[in-house]
Amino acid sequence: MIRIGIVITVFLILRTFSPEIYAQDERTINGIVTTFKTIPLNNVKVTAEKSGETVFTSTDGNFAIKTAEKDQITVSATGFYNKKVKSGDDKILKIDMVFINKEANIQKAVREGHIPEDVLRKALNGEIPVEEKDYSLYKTIFDLISNEIYNVRVKGTSVVNLKVRSFDASPQVLYVVDNKITSDISYISPQYVRSIEFIDDVRATEYGSKGANGVLKITLK
Repeated sequence: MIRIGIVITVFLILRTFSPEIYAQDERTINGIVTTFKTIPLNNVKVTAEKSGETVFTSTDGNFAIKTAEKDQITVSATGFYNKKVKSGDDKILKIDMVFINKEANIQKAVREGHIPEDVLRKALNGEIPVEEKDYSLYKTIFDLISNEIYNVRVKGTSVVNLKVRSFDASPQVLYVVDNKITSDISYISPQYVRSIEFIDDVRATEYGSKGANGVLKITLK
C-alpha cells in the first residue's frame, strides 16, 4: 500500500509540474520573410510544428513565434515555394522565399496581400537591385558561412547540409562560385563576396545529382 501511495504521489507531482517543465523548453523566435533578398512579404503563414503555433508576417515581413526545443518552422505563401527551417540558435531567422514565376501566381500573390503587383513585376524584370552586404568583418569564408547561412554546418574546411540524415551519403554541399562548380572555396576572402546563397529547393536540380545535398552559391565582386 505504501508503494502504491508513493507511485500515485509521484504521478500527481509530475502531472502538476510537467506543463511548467515543457514551458521552459519553449522560446520566442523573431524573423523576417523576404523575396528577391530585400523585398519583405506580408501575410505569410509561419508555423512551428512542435509548439503548434501559427503566425503571419506583418507588412514589413517580420514575425515572432513560440517554438519548442529542436522545432521545425514551415513558411508558406501563395505563389512561392514553401520553406522549412530549423529553429536552431539563431536570434533572428532570415527567410527568403522563391517566387514561382507564372502569371497566375502573380495574381494570387497580389490577391493574398503578400506583395504589391508593381513591385513584384519590377523584381521579376530585374529592375530592383539586390542589396549588397558587407562581409569584410569576417576573417574567413567559413566564418561568413557559419554566421550567414542556416541549414548548414561548417566542419573545418567543409560545409555540410544539416537536413541530410543518410549514413550512406556524404552531406557535403556543392560549391558554385561565379556560376562555376569548384571543390575549394578556402581561398575566397569575405570582403570580395558580393552575395552568398544556400539553395536546397527545386532550383538545386539544375546541378543534377551533384546538387542533391544543396548548393552553396557564391558571387564575387
